[in-house]
Amino acid sequence: MTSIFLFYTYLFLALVIGCTSSRHIASAKDFYIAGKRMGVWQTTGTLLATILGSSAILGSVDIAYTSGWAGAWLMLCGALGLAVLAPLCGVFQQFSGFHLPALLGNFYGPLVNRSSAAVIAVAWLGVVSAQFIGAAEITTAIFGVSYPRALMLIGCTIAVYTALGGQFSIIRTDILQALFIIVGILIVFFGLLRHTPVPAKGLPMISRAFSFGDLLILILTYASTFVAGPDIYSRLLCAKDAATAKKALYLAAAILVPIAFILAYFGICGAQSITHKDGAILFSLVRQNFSLPIVLVIYFATLSAIMSSADTTLFTAGTLLSQFICNEQNTRSSIFLTRLSILAIAAVSLLIAFFCRSILSVFFSALTVYSGAFIVPVIWGMAGFRSRPSFALWAIAVGGMLALAGRLLPMPWDKIIIVAAFVLNFLILFVGRKK
Repeated sequence: MTSIFLFYTYLFLALVIGCTSSRHIASAKDFYIAGKRMGVWQTTGTLLATILGSSAILGSVDIAYTSGWAGAWLMLCGALGLAVLAPLCGVFQQFSGFHLPALLGNFYGPLVNRSSAAVIAVAWLGVVSAQFIGAAEITTAIFGVSYPRALMLIGCTIAVYTALGGQFSIIRTDILQALFIIVGILIVFFGLLRHTPVPAKGLPMISRAFSFGDLLILILTYASTFVAGPDIYSRLLCAKDAATAKKALYLAAAILVPIAFILAYFGICGAQSITHKDGAILFSLVRQNFSLPIVLVIYFATLSAIMSSADTTLFTAGTLLSQFICNEQNTRSSIFLTRLSILAIAAVSLLIAFFCRSILSVFFSALTVYSGAFIVPVIWGMAGFRSRPSFALWAIAVGGMLALAGRLLPMPWDKIIIVAAFVLNFLILFVGRKK
């Protein structure tokens, strides 16, 4: 009974943060990029809180449960992407927009801006849904609340406080949430070291269960989104300058490396010791080895991780949907439209999460479409190259559709088609380049 009370209290406090944050919004700049005033530690904290969501934490553990130390590749690819992006932060210094499609608009024109906003908003329905699924599943596993009820409670809470406070709601809690997440992970890690020996039977990082081809696809469809992803850019655009963003990227990448191996360790421990799998591997492992107070600490740490990712991805999708509907985003009326868009995205994401409960399937389908469509155009533009708008649109369309086809096809065609999406994307931009 006490634990359920803590759950409802947690959701209530999140709503309070949203209400209080909304009073600090004096302009569109405050709502969309938190006044562009974040320092190194704030930027690092919000990056980590955004990255360490259900797909990262639960997904890494689940991969390690079946594929051994290959579970570490998810976060290692994230760290690689952040490290590659860091030297490119100077591109942001002259940029005054609020999101990634606006940056693409600077590179290729206003039509690419609005078109990419629509495509990313649709693709991000899967990313938001994955966070909702993760939050609902662990709530069901810990408290016995039915999946639909947990999904509605958590999804509606995230939607409301994100719509009310915008970036202020997100950033004001991200540093504390990031610390909470890391402390929770370390508690489980050191606790497991006491309960079980270091596992010796985990499969190596490259094996029959996870090949070099799998790693290549993970780099193309996951690591690349850290180099040119809308959520990462939404964090960096809130940093006060390029130097701050660069330091935060390197610091976040360094922190992700040990976390990658710790999460893989959890999955390997689970494969060797779980006698009764009930829901997420992580929580089956925790319930089997820890007392209720520790289980609750881990639950709220994981819920913090999921909510801190869900609010960012939801805010990104809602912002881009409103950008597509109304190109002007520097007015008070645009804030109202964005709030409505956030609620609409949340509603559709809840429907997806209700009918599809596979976190990794939903998450990677969304990222595959995004990466095939946008990674090459973003990097091409940031490198200083320019292509004609019509060719940029064709590159986005062809790359996205091919990547989606690759996601749906059986092996080995899936990997071949996904790689082809990136190659064709580049060739179209190259042929249409401005001289």
